Amino acid sequence: MSRRVRWSEVESRIDLNELPRFHRAFLRLHRPELQADALPLRRVQQYVIQTLFQLAKSGRAQPEEDPPSRGGSGVDFLVEEDAIPEEWR
Repeated sequence: MSRRVRWSEVESRIDLNELPRFHRAFLRLHRPELQADALPLRRVQQYVIQTLFQLAKSGRAQPEEDPPSRGGSGVDFLVEEDAIPEEWR
């Protein structure tokens, strides 16, 4: 098992304009059948969340509360570092 990193921290290090490219790379790594480069951005976002939950079921990620009262989205994940596309590790 590799070191785990907080998903929200990985995303926060990425320039906003690069996030769609990061999310598509994440899906290409874990769900190549989706052909992420052809998906609308909204679908990409939905599949990223779905994939994070699938990684949690397989033991490669761990969901954590990220309370909105602290500015969070409600859920965050500790993800195995090798589950992150290499360019963004």
